[in-house]
Amino acid sequence: MHRLALAAALILSALAPTTSRAAGWHYYDPECPIALGDKSMKFVAMQPKKNIDRVCDALPETGATVIALDAPDPELRETVWDISIARDTGKASADAESDVVFRLPVEKHRNGMVNFDLTIPTAGKYVLVAKLTADAGGPQYVGRHPFTVGMIDDADFYTYVGFGLFAAVVAGVGFVTYRRKQQRSAGKTA
Repeated sequence: MHRLALAAALILSALAPTTSRAAGWHYYDPECPIALGDKSMKFVAMQPKKNIDRVCDALPETGATVIALDAPDPELRETVWDISIARDTGKASADAESDVVFRLPVEKHRNGMVNFDLTIPTAGKYVLVAKLTADAGGPQYVGRHPFTVGMIDDADFYTYVGFGLFAAVVAGVGFVTYRRKQQRSAGKTA
């Protein structure tokens, strides 16, 4: 009985998402890149008024959010940055003006970094669109980074299902054990 419960707990802890994916990883972790052609930019989002977790693709709640972008490539530091957040409608024109919920002023960020605060009032799918354009008609780098806000992601869903199943198994084993003890004590009194 105890071995079964221990084995189930170990299996569930191994299947649960590790906290290092959501918190504690370095601010500039390369797991969150935005592809800009042959170059890339790093993305991180957080909701400091609610928790200290830095996330890549799934903000747990709506509300005040901080997004940080880092472009370590010197060529990207000399470009004009046009950064916007749009509702991800699933269409190719997700960056159309009607879908834009936030736009950063268009300017150069010579240090290669920018962070900005925004409030995302409604849960849903969003996409960060980064358009970096070189001066004098040089190359343009365009990248998109999808993320969700206020939605349960797959890892959370399977964690909840796993813990629910674990609780059901423990309750079932407890109930069967209780009934057997009742039957034994009823048999001894007869």
